Amino acid sequence: MKRLLSILCVVLILSLTMTAFPFAATADIVNTSIEGTAIVDGVKDDAYAGATALEFVQKGVNYGANVVLDEPIGYAYIINDSEWVYVYIDVIDDSIDKSNVNTYEQDSTEVFWMDDNVKYQLRCNFDSETSVSGSGTDWAEKGAEVVGVTTDTGYAVEYKFPITDVLNNQIEMCIQINACTNGTRNYTCYILGNQDGDNAVRRLSRDVTDWDVWWTLTLAGEFEDTREETVEPAMEITVDNYQEIRSVPFSVQGYMQDHINWTWNSAGSYTTGKLGDTLSISWNYDQFSFDGYLTADNTTDWIVNPTFAISVGDAQYLQLPDDAVAGTTGESARYSFTYSDVTITATGYDDVVISGDVVDAIRFTVKQENGYTSGVSKDIDLLSGILEQTGLTLEQFASDYLPNLTNISFDITFDAYELVTLADIDAFLVELDAEDEEVLASLQEYIDRVDAAEEIINDETTTLEEKEEALDDAKKAANRATKGAEGYTKSTAAADELQDRVATLTATVEALQTEAEPAEEVAEEEVTADEETSSSDSSSSGSAGLIVGIVILVVVIVVVVVVAVVTGKKKKA
Repeated sequence: MKRLLSILCVVLILSLTMTAFPFAATADIVNTSIEGTAIVDGVKDDAYAGATALEFVQKGVNYGANVVLDEPIGYAYIINDSEWVYVYIDVIDDSIDKSNVNTYEQDSTEVFWMDDNVKYQLRCNFDSETSVSGSGTDWAEKGAEVVGVTTDTGYAVEYKFPITDVLNNQIEMCIQINACTNGTRNYTCYILGNQDGDNAVRRLSRDVTDWDVWWTLTLAGEFEDTREETVEPAMEITVDNYQEIRSVPFSVQGYMQDHINWTWNSAGSYTTGKLGDTLSISWNYDQFSFDGYLTADNTTDWIVNPTFAISVGDAQYLQLPDDAVAGTTGESARYSFTYSDVTITATGYDDVVISGDVVDAIRFTVKQENGYTSGVSKDIDLLSGILEQTGLTLEQFASDYLPNLTNISFDITFDAYELVTLADIDAFLVELDAEDEEVLASLQEYIDRVDAAEEIINDETTTLEEKEEALDDAKKAANRATKGAEGYTKSTAAADELQDRVATLTATVEALQTEAEPAEEVAEEEVTADEETSSSDSSSSGSAGLIVGIVILVVVIVVVVVVAVVTGKKKKA
């Protein structure tokens, strides 16, 4: 009874600070800030005096099994001025611990906020040591500050972050306390009703609506809207991408993973489908590997639930950059699917039935963590339903239910990719077929030109030159037909047929060209022989003329000599 009264008091106190949140895109928890400015040093300033004390009594769904504490383990106070939000968190803990190397498994607090639709997640332990997860690593450059100090009752952490992404004088945020001992995180803690805050880290932006587990803060003062709510249209279907969209894969697999050692075990076969497919899943006992899996050590003495879920993902379709490093995000896409009731059977127990649902336009974004990818799947929780419907504790679930589990069965349909359904593609194909008929009709002029060329080339009365000219025009016509038919099935087939006909005509003309080559060679040989004969005759004629010239020259010389001798004798006489 005392526990029940405590819970009711907490509900009553928090209900006074909450109003209905008008935006369907956020969790239905609203808290109100008061006006003030603080010095970020880990000391609670007077400026926080009028702020509502937000009580941390709600254990996380993953790291605490939804349990509500009898007494708060901490309080948060929130104020803001014209530029900054200040959060002072007072944690009550008589055994603070930071022996684990992972800061999220040390006694620490975490604050989440949005800046230009990017998640900022800043973590700080009691020694003022900080770390971040994923995006928003430039928090200090944005002007954010954080300081952690020890106190007489535990520790305190004070945050300051910029006011951004305002809509209707409100922003989105989340606060988390990590409760740890002996190097292990025992549980996470949130304000009442925010148990799903365990998945706050998975929300990379407001587009990731499936992990919309933050709450809303109404700011003190008046602020202009700086957040733009956009409605993303469906992907345009084109002749270049419709086949790829139709074949986009999705995957379905069961798995279990603890949150202490992060050990992962398969819970069912890996099955893939594509857009429009409905998969009938039936995983039998021999496909499970749970024996001895859950122990007191990897559940912190049975107080930290593992994940036992169906994972629906992208089948590794979305890709990261080749040079991706930790914190890098890659391709992103929206998936929609519908799953039927999930029936889980175990020997000795009544069937457990997890209600089916429609998951509409969930955004998968590939994210590079330290050595593995994440962000490309949606979990359908099984464990919560099993524990609720059977009344078992986690220890009983591990020791008796899992060894007797026999089957998990359900149907799942991949409804849409980037808001494009199979019906959309079918409608596009009807339009595409009509366009195809129009394009096919426009190819007739090219078909006519190839027909005309074929007639000329096959006509024995046309010259080779005329056939070559006809072939050249047929080639041009076929190439233009191929280009115009691109993306259209019937038109492409017609264009391919033209190319085949042109190939046949080309072979015909080339054969005629080959036949014509010997006659031309004979004519050339005769011309060469005539030229050689003429050259020989010319050479002989030239030689004879040279001889005659030499003889005449000799005669002239002899005559000149004789005349000279005779003349000389007369002078002596």
